[in-house]
Amino acid sequence: MRPLREDSLPWYKQFWPWFLISLPASVVVAAMITLGIAIKTDDGLVSDDYYREGLAVHKNAASTAHARALGIAARLDYRPAADALRIYLNQPLPAESRGMVLRIVHPTRPRQDQEITLRSLTEEILDGRLAPLGPAHWKLQLYPTDKAWRIEGRLKLPGNTSARLD
Repeated sequence: MRPLREDSLPWYKQFWPWFLISLPASVVVAAMITLGIAIKTDDGLVSDDYYREGLAVHKNAASTAHARALGIAARLDYRPAADALRIYLNQPLPAESRGMVLRIVHPTRPRQDQEITLRSLTEEILDGRLAPLGPAHWKLQLYPTDKAWRIEGRLKLPGNTSARLD
């Protein structure tokens, strides 16, 4: 009969106990990192007042239809180096639509949304300055201050510096 093998090293100098301890320890570290990310960041996807925003969808559809009936469209040119933009309208605006606002909406982070009051260079050219835009598929909404009509478009950054609004 063979004699039993006897290890001369203590357990803490062996490979397998440390390997087995490292598996649950790595899960604990990953859970702590995930918890830190969850506390630090806001997903921004759930609205506090979802009912009111749902009702606003109907009003927005009417203002978009009104812009279509007026035949209003535009092209936006974004200059990232100057943090400026210029909007070229396809026709002069109606007299009651002189004060114009551009709303720039981030798809998931509402803190990055911007609302810019544009100045009119001519009857068909609007100009404005904004905070730098990061990479995203930005939603653009152009409307007069009375919100009688609205045209929309998308700007994909990086890559595009021009967008069509209609």
